[in-house]
Amino acid sequence: MTGASCEVVAGPGSVARRADSLVWASEQTSDVVWETLLSCLSLGHRAHGAAPLLHAVAGSLPADLDPEAAFAVLVTDGAAGFVLRHGQVEVTLDGQPLTGGAVVPVSVAGRSVAAGHRDAVRELSDRPPSTRHDLRDGAVAGAAFRWSTATAAVPQVPAEAPTPDRSSDATPAQASQPDAPPDEPPAGGPDLLTKLDGPAVDITDAHAEVTSDPDQTEFHPSPQAGEPTSPGLPRSVGVLVFEDGGTANLTGDVVLGRRPERHELVESGQAEPLVIHDPEHVLSSAHAAVRIQGDEVVVVDLDSLNGTHVAAPDARDWTKLSAGAPYAMTDGCRMLLGWTVLTYRSSSA
Repeated sequence: MTGASCEVVAGPGSVARRADSLVWASEQTSDVVWETLLSCLSLGHRAHGAAPLLHAVAGSLPADLDPEAAFAVLVTDGAAGFVLRHGQVEVTLDGQPLTGGAVVPVSVAGRSVAAGHRDAVRELSDRPPSTRHDLRDGAVAGAAFRWSTATAAVPQVPAEAPTPDRSSDATPAQASQPDAPPDEPPAGGPDLLTKLDGPAVDITDAHAEVTSDPDQTEFHPSPQAGEPTSPGLPRSVGVLVFEDGGTANLTGDVVLGRRPERHELVESGQAEPLVIHDPEHVLSSAHAAVRIQGDEVVVVDLDSLNGTHVAAPDARDWTKLSAGAPYAMTDGCRMLLGWTVLTYRSSSA
């Protein structure tokens, strides 16, 4: 944390904070959406990569969402980050209305960000910042919040890489614990944030979070150039490329997930396990499979909790796969598993 303060104005709604990231939601926001918003807070320590998830959240809200529902999420590392907003919510930066779309990059070092009911935000703007009522962590009732810090730093607005604007029928992903979380929840149970009138939310294991992280993924060795294709050696049909450049060679079917070695395809010898290190617990043990079917390479969701999403090379939208339905991949096709994005590169391309 940067030492920034968070003032909360009493009134209808809920405010939650984790490190330097905050969320405000109106009373009409459902518990399911609230849980998803809470999961976004854990992205603060890697805020530069939060845009894809926030776009996915914005594009996959429930169809039956109350029309009066409104919320704003500030995901930041204390210097820069993003704001996600929906509905009739007021968001200001240094007292000025924030412009832009549903997901907006912001520089916040040495500045203040307020969000919530319009009247409550205006009430905050009429008075100087105070640390008397400072929300350090957790969730409380509130009509608005103001995050502010007097410690100036060189602002660095994260560049928003080309990412999907929305995720068709996507289940928003669950976020990681900040500050290098352990592989397993600490003894005594996971941290909880609680909406005042709703159930406790397990931050480590709620709905699943769009980028991979060099510290999060285990890779198989890179393929060798000029790889032999004799009958004694398996033929590579391509590679799966992770965002940090790591690759997994495809010489047969693979099952991807947190503990894929337990899946029946692996136990029966039909596929090899490809482990994705997942301290956030957003992946299923066996999340998806990549299989070679004749001349095609297909990806199949293995009835994962948070779903498998795909995007063609030139697509801007993510499409959620139906469990068990194979999707034929072409060179450059992207897959989204939890927070991990992989790109398929065909050996024949």
